[in-house]
Amino acid sequence: MRAILAAFASLLVLSQAPMTASAAEEPVWTIVLHPADFVIGSALKDLHTRHGWAAEFDQRTGAFEVALRKTAVAIPAPQCRMDYLILTIPFYYPETPKQASVAERRAIYDALVALQTGGHGAITARVDAPEGLARMNRGRMELTACNLYFAFPLSVRPSAQ
Repeated sequence: MRAILAAFASLLVLSQAPMTASAAEEPVWTIVLHPADFVIGSALKDLHTRHGWAAEFDQRTGAFEVALRKTAVAIPAPQCRMDYLILTIPFYYPETPKQASVAERRAIYDALVALQTGGHGAITARVDAPEGLARMNRGRMELTACNLYFAFPLSVRPSAQ
């Protein structure tokens, strides 16, 4: 009986270890963006929100922002009090291994601008929320703010849909 209890206790401990490790990881989502789902570039200046949008691509850091309509994605953000999520690509730090070059970032920015300008097609992208910006609520991951980030390594694919 003791052997069975010891084996059960060991299995219980082992089964909990992966949950702890995965809980520390950033939540990642795959989203599909169509031209009406977001605002980018100079059009960000026309949004009337409390957030001061970065309306241009930063040539030095490779950073940019996208106003992502909350209705366009199935990522709950109950504490976000505006109609948009702030989709950002973090600053470029060459010494960080989990990065993308400024040229790769520029290609994504240009693809989003072209999609918005062209008016048709879609872009699939992986996004995440760093620690503190997402939490588990009733078995479902939700944002605790309006912020999302492009996930590294970058995975952005345009399509003609």
